[in-house]
Amino acid sequence: MVSQGWDRLLDVGRATAFRRGQYLIMAGSTSEDVLLIEQGVVKAVLVARDGAESVAGFLGAGDLVGEIGVMSGQPRSAHIVALTSGRAIRVSSREFLRMRSEHRDVLRLVDEVWHRRQRQSDERQLALTRDVTSRLAMSLLRWARDLGEPTPGGLLMRGISQRDTAQAIAASEKSVEAALRVLRSAGMVKTWRLTYLIPAPALLEARIGRSGR
Repeated sequence: MVSQGWDRLLDVGRATAFRRGQYLIMAGSTSEDVLLIEQGVVKAVLVARDGAESVAGFLGAGDLVGEIGVMSGQPRSAHIVALTSGRAIRVSSREFLRMRSEHRDVLRLVDEVWHRRQRQSDERQLALTRDVTSRLAMSLLRWARDLGEPTPGGLLMRGISQRDTAQAIAASEKSVEAALRVLRSAGMVKTWRLTYLIPAPALLEARIGRSGR
């Protein structure tokens, strides 16, 4: 039923391509539409009153973006910035609210997305109780599973910078670099510019489990 709700929204939306660095939504703007991410990865960036920015999380294929502002009638609460090239479907606020009201499968889709976000929030809170290396390992594994792509060499994740990573896990860039060295030396993570690979997710998960004991 969730996939039926997604298909209904696709039918009334307008496709738009995006590229890395593009702002799909600006914080403070009017909530005029909802985005359905079909391809690519984006980040949600919160903006403090003093202008300081922090990464609240990452979103990818299968995610809805901006529906809370549309349903509440409030301005956008965060920037949504593309981390890779991709494609999204824009559904006007009027059409989204109508479809959500008239079709239970669209309502189910929204509920499923919210439940997934709650799970991700819970996992992030759990990660914050760990040391930086374990926190990083948990986050990289979660992002790769949720947003990455399976390859013969492991789970591949593109687009997330070291700075974005540090903000997302509430750590300094220096401590993230040190944690990455630990994981790389253990063969659990390989990194390139804006790219990381987890060769054996089960081994990284086992390391996370040991660190939590």
